[in-house]
Amino acid sequence: MAKQNNDSDLALNLPLGVTLSIGEVLFTVAIAAMVKLIANDISVFMILFFRYLLCIPLLLLTATFQRGAAAFRVQAKAKLALRSAMGLGSFGCLFAALQTIELSKMTALLQTIPIFVTLLAPILLGETVGWRRRMAVLIGFVGAVLIVDPTHADWFNQGVLLGIASPFFGALMLLTLRRLGQTDHPSTTALWYNIIGAAVFFGVCLSLDIPMPNSENIVLILCIIGVMSSFQQFFLAHSYKLAPASVLAPLRYLSVPFGVGASVIFFNEKLTSSFFVGTAILVGASFFILKRSEKIKAKS
Repeated sequence: MAKQNNDSDLALNLPLGVTLSIGEVLFTVAIAAMVKLIANDISVFMILFFRYLLCIPLLLLTATFQRGAAAFRVQAKAKLALRSAMGLGSFGCLFAALQTIELSKMTALLQTIPIFVTLLAPILLGETVGWRRRMAVLIGFVGAVLIVDPTHADWFNQGVLLGIASPFFGALMLLTLRRLGQTDHPSTTALWYNIIGAAVFFGVCLSLDIPMPNSENIVLILCIIGVMSSFQQFFLAHSYKLAPASVLAPLRYLSVPFGVGASVIFFNEKLTSSFFVGTAILVGASFFILKRSEKIKAKS
């Protein structure tokens, strides 16, 4: 009877979980678009400072509500530091890449995160990866090459390197979170991560003598980026409490059409056939890895 009640509760919350997940994807693309909009007018370090700073209030409320006096209590401090470093690296590379790389290309390259996770998991976590997922990794990287399109004369640039480094660090962050989640509460680790991020980039801005923005429009966009980032994290965390991961994980691929739409509408980007073919291959390989991993986990 208890199981039936739990299942009915899950089914009742499924629409809300899906809605939050789609909202999280929309926020992710919108944040990237706004970063690209102002990335050439203000230092990326200042954008990152506002992003992390304005995430703290909502996360503080969440952690306090869930854990009370233990909201700041962390056991695995070294793992938290590593998780924070990888997260800062991922977002730092992402925001910096958007200065030069197309939004559509960056959105597509982020789909390499499952590819990098599968590649790194045996090395860092000792996980076993079968030949099917290894082949999917190779196929996924073929898709990434097509997205980058090395036939263009200027294909190899700083934006491309940063665009590949961002999902690489993102994969390392996810692998670190697997270990960190065994000892510490996710709301606490998220809170500390954003506090560390705000402190780090505030220090960078001070050391490099980066001025505060003096344009009201830019300040407004920075505030919107920070607030949206806090809700993006909130939606991501709570969607998985309301619906199964098997339902929500494929929804993350909606970021590709959303990103392509935003890039064409707001930035007038020109898309090539190589981009579409590469994106289809990459998303297909990532989706196969996702479903194969779920199947193996269910068997075990």
